[in-house]
Amino acid sequence: MPTLEWIGKDKVVNHHQEVPYRVLERQYSYDGAGQHAEDNGSENMIIHGDNLEALKAQGVVRHIGLSTHTPALAREVLDTGLADMMMFSINPSYDYQHGEYANGSATERMALYRRCEAEGVGISVMKAFAGGQLLDARTSPFGQALTEYQCIQYALDKPGVLTVLPGVRDRADLERVLGFLRAGEAERDYSVISSLTPRDVEGTCVYCNHCQPCPAGLDVGLIYKYYDLARAGDALAAEHYRNLSLGADACISCGHCDRRCPFHVSQSARMREIASYFRQA
Repeated sequence: MPTLEWIGKDKVVNHHQEVPYRVLERQYSYDGAGQHAEDNGSENMIIHGDNLEALKAQGVVRHIGLSTHTPALAREVLDTGLADMMMFSINPSYDYQHGEYANGSATERMALYRRCEAEGVGISVMKAFAGGQLLDARTSPFGQALTEYQCIQYALDKPGVLTVLPGVRDRADLERVLGFLRAGEAERDYSVISSLTPRDVEGTCVYCNHCQPCPAGLDVGLIYKYYDLARAGDALAAEHYRNLSLGADACISCGHCDRRCPFHVSQSARMREIASYFRQA
């Protein structure tokens, strides 16, 4: 019986046997509180051992990512070193422990965002409007409705965030959301959320830049962000800081930012602390 032969046939026929693989093995699950066990019935599963790394090495898979609402699960995946990106729910309601997916404390969630930035793992934001609850005064935990633009700006200001993906029903929704690109600072200002900040966030800069304009010309939010990222281990943060036209040492301690900060951060004192940190870094 005739057979078809060609140069390299053996490689083609047996290629699948040479591709490294690992057997899928369920390690444990996370519940809503971030606790894990071998099998607690949760759909939040950590699975170790698949062939994604081999497929990525071949170029079949370009990037490896995950989607979760739970900081504890996200940290476990980041610990593997496999993730290139993460889809995570970020909005002021969830970050401040209000809503169905408000998993983890405000401090824990912010630490996750900083870790993603430091490790080069990009965040794509889902649930930016908390399922629409933030857009309605009757369901907003702030007692008043936020706008889509305020919610989008809030998410974009978080470390590690590359993009926000709002849900849209039709072209009209899409065109309205894209209006964010033309919106002014006043339309994107979300400082109203300071009325709901929990105690573990009080005195913490969230990079909203409500303190602007600085009389000395400092970009206070960006300076603070690079400081936080540098302390979180981001090797490039110090370089980015030094490329700023004005650093924290240019602060004149006029107190303008202290009076305007809705989160009651003593920014002028922090500027001295930041300047000292980067002089020694």
